[in-house]
Amino acid sequence: MVGKSLVFAALALSMGVLCACRDGLISRGNDALRIGDYDRAVKNFSAALDDNPLDRDARYGLALSYYAIAEDKEKLKGETLPLWERTVAEFRILWNVDSTSKIRQAYSNSLFYLAKSTLGNNSRANVLPLLDRSIALDSANYFSFNLKALIFENLGRIDEAKDIYVYTITRDSSFVSAYVNLGNLYWREGDVPSAWDIWSMGLKQDSTSRSLRYWTAVAEDSLKSMIDSGKL
Repeated sequence: MVGKSLVFAALALSMGVLCACRDGLISRGNDALRIGDYDRAVKNFSAALDDNPLDRDARYGLALSYYAIAEDKEKLKGETLPLWERTVAEFRILWNVDSTSKIRQAYSNSLFYLAKSTLGNNSRANVLPLLDRSIALDSANYFSFNLKALIFENLGRIDEAKDIYVYTITRDSSFVSAYVNLGNLYWREGDVPSAWDIWSMGLKQDSTSRSLRYWTAVAEDSLKSMIDSGKL
């Protein structure tokens, strides 16, 4: 009995040490992530995962660390494709551990950035599956909707592109890019009144948008010319 008690005590002590070590790694990882020391954050979260690959907190911290690294590189206009590939891979693994709503937005955003970066490297790449997955994870990710509509335009699927822009504007009236792109689409079709309608609607939402201000003015001038010439 004494021998068994000693074994149980040793096991309990061992578990306590492991938990303390794990908590220390997670804590240091979170601290490093918080102050932007991403390489150290990756090191600590990875060490925690070496002990337990199913550790949800370590998985989440590691995915966020790679997301932050890729996002910083994105701002510097550097090569981001490998980083977003790694970030998406980490979120995909995390999804197998925890598929709750907490990770959906970041996972969805990483898929959008991966699609965008992939197109930057190869404009003919098929990224629609990435965007569809992004939208399935977060139905309010209008950046993914917008990129999908632009791809549809390039594929000649104009009506589908219009539907997405209209859907986006209906759901989020402040999403300026949808106004710009939908107006551009009407303009290329020669539908000046519709282009002006959309651009002016967008300008009411964001009066600071240079693009909307410029194109609304261009459309107004065109409408005046059409009226003066009797074409409208």
